Amino acid sequence: MKLNFYIVIFIIICIGLNAGAQKNNALFKKDTVASLKDTVISSRIVPSGFLSNDSIPSDSFPVTTSNFELSEEALEDEVTYGSRDTSWNDIENNKIHLFGKAYVEYTTIKVNARYIIFDFVNNVLEAHETIPDSFRVFAERVDTSTEDKPTFIDGESTFTYKKLRYNFKSKKAFVQQAVTKESDFFLHGRETKFVSAGTDSLQQEDIIYNKNAYITTCSADHPHFGIKAAKLKFIPNKVAVMSVAQLEISDIPTPLFLPFGFFPLFKGKSSGLILPKSYDYQENLGLGFREIGYYFPINQYIDAKITGDIYSRGSHSIRTNLRYKKKYGFSGNVDLGYTNNVFEDENTAVKRSSKSFNINIRHDQDSKAHPYRRLGGSINIQSNRFDQRTFVNPAAATVNTYNSNFSFSHSMPGTPFSFNAAFSHSQNTNTRKMTITFPQMTLRMNTINPFKSKTATKEKWYDKIAVSYAADFRNTTNTTDTTLFTKESVNNLRSGMWQTSNVSANLRVLKYFNVVPNATYDEYWLLNKIEQQFNPTEIFVFDTLRNESGEILGITKRITQYGKIDTVQERGLYGYRNFRTGIDINTKVFSTLQFRKGFLRGLRHQVTPSLSFVYSPNTTDKYVRKVDTDSRPEINRAREYGIYQESPFGQLRGSNAQMAINYSLLNIFEAKIATKDTIKKVKLLNNISVSGFYNAVADSLKWSDVRISGNTNFFHGLTNVNLSLNLSPYVYVNNVKINTSRYSISKNVFDVLAYRDFNLGVNTGFSIQKLTELFTGKNTTSSPVRPEQSNNTKDDAKTVEKENKKSNTKESPKEMILADWFKQINFRHNIQLRIQNLGDRDTTIITTHTVDVSGSIPLTKNWNISVGSVGYDFKSKRLTYPYLTFTRDLHCWSMNFNWAPDAGSYGFFIGVKTGSLDFLKYNYGRQNLGGVLGGR
Repeated sequence: MKLNFYIVIFIIICIGLNAGAQKNNALFKKDTVASLKDTVISSRIVPSGFLSNDSIPSDSFPVTTSNFELSEEALEDEVTYGSRDTSWNDIENNKIHLFGKAYVEYTTIKVNARYIIFDFVNNVLEAHETIPDSFRVFAERVDTSTEDKPTFIDGESTFTYKKLRYNFKSKKAFVQQAVTKESDFFLHGRETKFVSAGTDSLQQEDIIYNKNAYITTCSADHPHFGIKAAKLKFIPNKVAVMSVAQLEISDIPTPLFLPFGFFPLFKGKSSGLILPKSYDYQENLGLGFREIGYYFPINQYIDAKITGDIYSRGSHSIRTNLRYKKKYGFSGNVDLGYTNNVFEDENTAVKRSSKSFNINIRHDQDSKAHPYRRLGGSINIQSNRFDQRTFVNPAAATVNTYNSNFSFSHSMPGTPFSFNAAFSHSQNTNTRKMTITFPQMTLRMNTINPFKSKTATKEKWYDKIAVSYAADFRNTTNTTDTTLFTKESVNNLRSGMWQTSNVSANLRVLKYFNVVPNATYDEYWLLNKIEQQFNPTEIFVFDTLRNESGEILGITKRITQYGKIDTVQERGLYGYRNFRTGIDINTKVFSTLQFRKGFLRGLRHQVTPSLSFVYSPNTTDKYVRKVDTDSRPEINRAREYGIYQESPFGQLRGSNAQMAINYSLLNIFEAKIATKDTIKKVKLLNNISVSGFYNAVADSLKWSDVRISGNTNFFHGLTNVNLSLNLSPYVYVNNVKINTSRYSISKNVFDVLAYRDFNLGVNTGFSIQKLTELFTGKNTTSSPVRPEQSNNTKDDAKTVEKENKKSNTKESPKEMILADWFKQINFRHNIQLRIQNLGDRDTTIITTHTVDVSGSIPLTKNWNISVGSVGYDFKSKRLTYPYLTFTRDLHCWSMNFNWAPDAGSYGFFIGVKTGSLDFLKYNYGRQNLGGVLGGR
């Protein structure tokens, strides 16, 4: 009886297993039960099949592919699924319904949606953005406030959708209203078919087919513009191909049709054509295309871009930009530019050409690249006002000086020496003068103490003797930006070497005084010098005399120049030497005054007196010559010149005999101010110095003028004041100093010095935001405290509420908007004043007086006014190159209007923002680059 009972039970179990295997294609490891709200429940589905050992898997026996044989219809891998809010098992139809942040994951497939249906029999998944009305009871449990858009991910392919149906066996998906992002494109498809890679042996990549597709770079759910195509096929991260397409703007079809489209979808850098940035028309240049070119990446470290401009009347330009970067190594760019502006002369109607170029190189070496070698700097050379002739912007119009400094340095570890080789350059676009130094090689020795013992425990006076040395070789040419690459520049080359050595000792005397004896020797070796000779040959000019009717009456001869000076350049090896020695004495004296109560708690005066004695022999006679200037003895005035006045180290004229005493007093005034919370130190006057000298061996004017100078600032550094005052001890006759002291005439100790000139400079610069912070005493850039930023306690919540109420009651919404408007506006005011004593009267001259405004004004979230530069020069009574730009942000489009009245330029632009479709634009205006074409 018992045996029959076990046989019946065994048969029932076998029948149940066989029925389950036929009806289900998957075996559940654990059942899915409906979860509570905000609790995610996750389950797995493993492949089903026949058990290899006729045994049933249990919790103690793991289910793996090695334990049983897989059915031909079984899935290749396990399926993980779950939902946040609700799940329902439809056992009758073998389906699982997932509600609220539902997800399914299978191999590389990840599906997220608000509602997902999983069919185990057919291995099909359906995902929906909304929950059908038939499941209203489940929809009420779903919190949709935090739901994201449904997404489908297969490897690198990702898109959002409204409805999706995916077959796990065929790896194909049919999607409605799919949106995917490839490169900078957003691809919209009303009906989409997705075919995953690996469905057959020939297909190795995902392919997506779209019907009624829309291609755009606009990220809005309903794009503001796009290219509409009936059919579209694309391979993610590779290419997209479309059929006949039409451009639509704000759902309005345009007349622009494309017979077909081909869009590269490569990630990273790829070669391609750069469409014109603007289509320009200028009266003197004609119709032109600006910034048209080509871009190509060379390798992972280097890329290059070539752009240019071309106009219908012959003007053209080309610019190359090479960028490179290596992590932990170096980075930089090389910019080369050439412009040839062709225009017609208004007077002669003859075509003229104005060529210019620029060289801009920047190289930065990472600090981690090498411990003791460094290469880097910048080179910025322009000829014939390249910037002004190529671009219209306030920076190019107002900057008239350019400098370069590119160097290689080696610290020579283990030695006191360091080496530096450099290229330097400076130029002025107004005077066209240019100075280039290359190469400049410098060898320096750090200060050493040759007599200091390494083993001595007590320092001797001779241990403080210090020696330093430096050598410098230079090759310099002075030229102009229009004759840079000509023979004239080569003829102006000046070469030379300089070396100097200094010996000094820093000694402490009488506890409070620093005494520094020193001696310096300079030696120069030069390859060029000049000699000037007076040529008494007179220059004549012949004048024709005519009567009132124009008849020639005769010819007269007159002298226009009584001789001339000829300058002869001599080449060879010439020496120049100079020596000086002296002793410096300085100390510091402090005086303080303190108060226990009140706003002012203390005053402090720091005085640094310094006294030095300097001696140097007379070397002027060796290096200074005299030359006559006129063949008439009564008019001739011999003129001095230095034979090395054109050396690469500047003018070397030697030095007069000097046995001088130099003096100076440096003063600093500080105060301690008591505030509500603390006591802070404030500087009242910075670096007020009094200086001068007395030369005992001078033949006249032994006393120098007394110079008083200093600086200070107000309003937390917003205003800086610089001043200087010169006082002379001598009498002036016809504004010429004579060797007669004022005291010898007046015999009055209060009339020893008289002021000669006084200079005052006041510079003020601030932004509205900085000014607001100064007066309100709080940082306007910080945002109000929010509850989520504090701890979750009742006391903190109350404190936050109070602070926010205070901030809201102090300013009305209108005042806050006005403050936001102007907080990025910067004001600069500069005034330089000079008062001169001319003997019988004082003359006040305002050398500089300008005011300038720059910055941006965000009128609204999308409207902005950019003030490149709007200023006024009160001295010349004119505006200083105003430049305004009005910008409107149109989400995926931008619109702006710029205006430069001084240059007579303006421009209007509307177009797609930077991206693959940025050629959809309209640009109209007048650049007026020809405004400077007439100048040389």
